[in-house]
Amino acid sequence: MAIRNSKDLGAIIRKARLSKKLSQVELARIASMRQALISDLENGTTSATLDTMLKILAALDLDISIVPRKKAAFDPTEY
Repeated sequence: MAIRNSKDLGAIIRKARLSKKLSQVELARIASMRQALISDLENGTTSATLDTMLKILAALDLDISIVPRKKAAFDPTEY
């Protein structure tokens, strides 16, 4: 799945968390952060530093891959 905005990323985090049968509290504890931040990220209502995102993804056993866009057009309203 392509991630183009914070809502896309939040959906992936939520899906991965649920597939591991983790609560937001459990994920927050593993990633050493507050549960409220996990909730905000999953809902796409906040941004986070790259360091924070890497901690969350590591806690979920996920990696980031950077690939060229299939669609060349840039739409700043997507961000």
